[in-house]
Amino acid sequence: MTRSVQHKTRTNVTLDAEALSEAKALGLNVSAISNEALIAAVRQARARAWADDNAAAIAERRAWIDRNGTPLADHQVLQGD
Repeated sequence: MTRSVQHKTRTNVTLDAEALSEAKALGLNVSAISNEALIAAVRQARARAWADDNAAAIAERRAWIDRNGTPLADHQVLQGD
């Protein structure tokens, strides 16, 4: 997910000194890496929150499929054995 410079905010973070030193020595863009890691962490947290919020409905749907089978299963081209 690429975002434009206009939407970035300067902030302070605390990082492991040795890891930061090695990253700089390797020419890694710590800001870009941190930003991508933050975006991934937010995406994962949202997915977990969605799953938690919808756990009852998901369980109900799974139970329905266990009782009734998958909808249109007899029309599937590839069927399991």
